[in-house]
Amino acid sequence: MEAETYATEIQCNESLDISMAASLHRTLKEALESGVAVTLRADKVERADTAALQVLVAFMRAARARGITVFWNEPSAAVRRSAQLLGLAHELDIPPQG
Repeated sequence: MEAETYATEIQCNESLDISMAASLHRTLKEALESGVAVTLRADKVERADTAALQVLVAFMRAARARGITVFWNEPSAAVRRSAQLLGLAHELDIPPQG
């Protein structure tokens, strides 16, 4: 009998910015505490700023330190562009588009 694999799925808002950075931080902290893999759904993000991406970088580092796998599910062009402009695409493990 195979063990079931569970993952926490987090749907990012259309605006991934400073106005929701505290809320995003709480959600990501809860996901870390669950100890299971996390899927970030960012397909609907139309705007992503430095503050929110910094929260995500801290989350990715903490997840790596705990051995928690994080998957991106269809990061939007806005997420990709902002991460690239800020030099954070590698740190965020955003998969190549294609």
